[in-house]
Amino acid sequence: MNFTHLRQVHTLDTQPIAPFTGEGAYHGSTRKRTPRPASAPAPVVVEEMRASTLDAYPLDGSRPIADFEATFPNLYVVERVLPVPTQEEVRTDGVTLCWCPLAEAIEEAGPLTRRVLEAMKGLLVGDKRFVYIDSKIQYFEPGDVPVDSEHWHVDGSIVARGPAVEALGHNLLHDMKARLASGVVSPRYLAYQSSAHCATVFATSPVTMTLPELIPDFNGLDAHLRALSPACVAQPAASIVRTDGLSLHRAQAATGAGWRLWIRAVETDREVQLDSSIIECYATVFRPSL
Repeated sequence: MNFTHLRQVHTLDTQPIAPFTGEGAYHGSTRKRTPRPASAPAPVVVEEMRASTLDAYPLDGSRPIADFEATFPNLYVVERVLPVPTQEEVRTDGVTLCWCPLAEAIEEAGPLTRRVLEAMKGLLVGDKRFVYIDSKIQYFEPGDVPVDSEHWHVDGSIVARGPAVEALGHNLLHDMKARLASGVVSPRYLAYQSSAHCATVFATSPVTMTLPELIPDFNGLDAHLRALSPACVAQPAASIVRTDGLSLHRAQAATGAGWRLWIRAVETDREVQLDSSIIECYATVFRPSL
């Protein structure tokens, strides 16, 4: 089975729908993973994704997690606004992409996605080793959410697991200090959405707050940001926006019914090799009324 692209017919009857819980984990599940086979090669941890903050925490868990002053620059730039596609163009585009290398994505994509990818290709910075594409086509009723959370978060967070994390009482921790204060260039992103009826919301000005260096989820960060109520904007229809791993954003519930194509290009030094399929769930929408 191919884990990086899936060709399928999208209809109202086949749209996957799940109950919205608000607990959906971004950037990796908090559940314990199945142990890696002994024969599997050890993952290569590049500096961009190294949880360097953990180096200061002993394996016996004797040091409590410290706070630090976190400043999010919140890069958000509208690079291009393309013609808004028809609902039928979106519905029939037909291909979902999951961490798909750019060249493969362009070859496999439907006509609409391919046009967007060609536009994105000309906007890439080109200073990272790899470019991967995620995309999904979803049909929303009013109130539906594209992911199982509306929390403010950043993409490409540095996720840590293992004995040092377990000694601190967690299965997973996001190393926020390493992402924000290490000086290592974070992943770069280009994001597209075909319509505005279920638009991602982005913070558009710098935000400073006190956070734990290591966080198990984005609940506390979300509460801090909602209290600060920073300037923010909903992504325009058919636009390509530039962000990075320090750009706070969140999903919001759909304001109307209709199909939406969402595409994200990731420039990263981390090589992604999928060993299981998650692509089938990409198109799921989450409904609070269930």
